[in-house]
Amino acid sequence: MADSEDSTTLPAVSWRAILRGTGALPSGKRTEGAPSDPALQLWRNWQANHTEVVALTRQWQRIEKKLIHSVGIPEVAIRISGEAEPRIAQSVDEIEELIANEPAIEREALIAAFDEQQKRWDEAAATLGFDSVDVELRAALGKERDFVASVPKTKAASLPGVAAKLAILIQLGEPSPTDAEFPWPELRSALADIARLASPEAAVLPM
Repeated sequence: MADSEDSTTLPAVSWRAILRGTGALPSGKRTEGAPSDPALQLWRNWQANHTEVVALTRQWQRIEKKLIHSVGIPEVAIRISGEAEPRIAQSVDEIEELIANEPAIEREALIAAFDEQQKRWDEAAATLGFDSVDVELRAALGKERDFVASVPKTKAASLPGVAAKLAILIQLGEPSPTDAEFPWPELRSALADIARLASPEAAVLPM
């Protein structure tokens, strides 16, 4: 997954850390008999899945680190004519591409060396449970994309619901809870205003 479009970096800050300083955190509480808010339910589902994404990402990174230290990333160095530094290939396709115009390079030897490294990686990954974690993480990331796609389609029924939708977007995009670049201060301010106007029930201090 490290070189996949589905890869994710560990969020720099948690949900509560993102809202720390705004004093705004949709509680999802509702009084007896009050109608449910689809946006708050979306937030509850999003938050549960995001917690899983963070946990799986950490586990994935720990295992990957062990694999890199124990067997190394499957790759081969290829010296190309006219280039001072060797080029690194991390797949058979990359090997084929790099040596396409290098008839003197032994293709079979390079591929055999790469395959041997890949075999060692796969065996170690199976022992450490890397593949199963990778599958779980990809599934959780897929759900996360679905939740994000649902944000503009979900109509909030309350100001806390509006805050919940805005908070999801802030959590996804903000580099840090103190980032001063546009539009993060403006969005944090808007979120705090919504929570303040909603009700005391709609805004609680982070734990």
